[in-house]
Parts: sequence; C-alpha cells; structure tokens
Amino acid sequence: MLETKTSDKTITKCPHLGRENDEGHVEYKWKLCSVDDDRIDHLSTQLNFRLHEGGNEAIYHLGVSDDGTPTGITKEEMTETLNTLELMCQLISKNGDSVAKSVLRISEGQEKESQCAKVLIRRLSVQNDDKKEVRVAVIGNVDSGKSTLIGVLTKGKNDNGRGSARTSIFRHRHEIESGRTSSVSQQIMGFSQTGEVTNYKSLRPSSDQEIVSEASKVITFLDLAGHEAYLKTTVFGMVGGMIDYGMLLLGANMGVQRMTREHLGIALALNVPLFVVVTKVDIAPDHILKQVR
Repeated sequence: MLETKTSDKTITKCPHLGRENDEGHVEYKWKLCSVDDDRIDHLSTQLNFRLHEGGNEAIYHLGVSDDGTPTGITKEEMTETLNTLELMCQLISKNGDSVAKSVLRISEGQEKESQCAKVLIRRLSVQNDDKKEVRVAVIGNVDSGKSTLIGVLTKGKNDNGRGSARTSIFRHRHEIESGRTSSVSQQIMGFSQTGEVTNYKSLRPSSDQEIVSEASKVITFLDLAGHEAYLKTTVFGMVGGMIDYGMLLLGANMGVQRMTREHLGIALALNVPLFVVVTKVDIAPDHILKQVR
C-alpha cells in the first residue's frame, strides 16, 4: 500500500545544503521531469540504496543541485518531480516492500518564483522489533515552559493557562503546588511507520507500553529542573541520561537568564547537539521578542 502524506508547509527560503555525499541516506535531485523507463529503473535502484543506507528511511531534497545550491524549480516542475518520486516508490513497492513518501517542507529556491522540497521516504513493511529512540534533554531557565511543552507534546492537549499540561507530567506534590520541576522526569512520544503520533490513539491517556508497542520511533523527553537550587539534579540528568540532543527553551518574555547560560554551558561541555525553542511569544512585546531572537 502506497501512502503519500503532506505536512503543513510554511514557505521559507531554502538554505545552501553543502555538497551531496555519495554515501548515506540523503539524495539531492534538481528535477525529475520527462523521465523514461530506463531512467526510472535507475532512479528506483538509487532510492533502494538510499533506503538501505538510512535504515529504511531516505531524505530527498528536490530543486537542489549536487553542490547543495537550492536553485529551485517551477511549481509545475515540482509537481511532475513529486509524481516521478511516487512512481519510484511504486516500483519498489511491487517487490513486496510497501513504501510511503511524505513532503516535509516546501521552500523558496534562489530563482524567482521557484520551489525546493524536502521529502521523507519510508519503507513500511519492515518489522519494528528494533525501535529507534532519540533522547532529548529539555533545559532552560525556570518558568520558561519546559514541563508545559512536554505535556502538550506527549498528551496532545493544549494548556489551559493554569498549568494543566505540566501537572500531567509532574512526579511530586510540591512540584504541582509550586509549578516547578525539582526532579528528573521522563516522558515518551511515539511515531508509527506512517508518521502518526501513537500517544493520541485513544481518548484516554495512553500508557507507555501502548505508545511503544505501536511505534517504530520513540522520542524520550527528559524534563530537567530550571531553578538554580536544583542545578545538581539537572547536571545528573544530562550526564547520566544518555541524551542525544538538548532542547534549550528560551522564554520570550524573560530573555537569556543566568541559568540559561549555565545549562547552555553544560550542554556545550558535554558536546551535546543543541537546538533552541522560543516560548511565550504571545505575551512578549514585539521589541523584546526581536531582541531575544
């Protein structure tokens, strides 16, 4: 069964991606238009190689040259290129391996009115006994919204403005009363082979066992304390938590605080790849938000 999914696409400028690597699961294609049968067979073989390199997942960057330049192609050429990519998936699926493509992002190319696309291709028929896990340490100053963000992501419900999201993941009564994390809490988020979040399968909250049993990928969030009184606990979570990435939360209304710098310094010292999430943008004045960014 072939399934095509397209996510919500916000049009942004595509950055230069760097030269393409002949090995690995990432492939650059400028455009795939007016492709004959021989070329389709070659492209399908190439896709099979990329899927094998990526553990049954491949990323295709369309509208991009081999040197990583996001030249872009027209909207009509992008439609034809995506159709060719789907045809490649269908050829592989005929061999018994169900393959799905998902358009992750459409962005602007360098040429006027041109497009680039990032596409994820998955082989779906592989057994999921060996699940992939990514562990993310959520760090940042106290009151930056760490627990709330994790609660919303893992429970699938927005906060009510009075702490309902964070309450669902707190472990101790004093945390609920103060609204502040003081321990290391772990919450998981599962993704099925087709990219659906397995946490949201039922109306009632899913147990960890139910989330994992239906997932091919699992993200484990480590909710770490932001208050300076619990810095040792946070350091323990980052050192002993076997983390793959750090997610540094930055409250737009408060900016970079002392503990923001402390947590950033710890992540850099541990050589942990890091990304930043700016929260509370709705309550920050425009000039403050601009300064924080």
